[in-house]
Amino acid sequence: MRAAEWTAACESIKRIGSWRRIPIPLAWMAETVYRLQGLDPAWPLLAELAWLSPRKLGALMQTLGDSSLLALRRLFDANFDGDGTTDDLAWFPAWAMTERPGLAALLRGSEPSTHTLPEQGMRIMLELLTLEREGRRHDLVERRKDLRSLHPGLFEAYIRTR
Repeated sequence: MRAAEWTAACESIKRIGSWRRIPIPLAWMAETVYRLQGLDPAWPLLAELAWLSPRKLGALMQTLGDSSLLALRRLFDANFDGDGTTDDLAWFPAWAMTERPGLAALLRGSEPSTHTLPEQGMRIMLELLTLEREGRRHDLVERRKDLRSLHPGLFEAYIRTR
């Protein structure tokens, strides 16, 4: 990675057992995918990193220096109603869809992780966006209740854009 040999780095990371469940190799892979393919393919890995290690996600965002990602992070920091710690970044993938619903198509590619509350929030957001598209009002109301009980701040961010 130091030599910017991104393809070789990707192959090396893949040889680490359970790399997707260990924050450091996951961060390495997210950076490698970003460097090889851009931000869109890296989103699922960034989401998984958010759930496993919000601090590593914050550091990686700075390392990547992607202007659109950093702008979204600034909006998150200014508008997300969390507890004001770095751990709030665990909610970043779910919140990002309130600002950019089109991210749902990319974030669907994230693999199930530790089933933390932030991961559950993102899964509910994915369902809500699908239900909206399908016009399933009754189901939409029920899932909105689930989101509100899971995290009122995320619910407020979601409902503010509706």
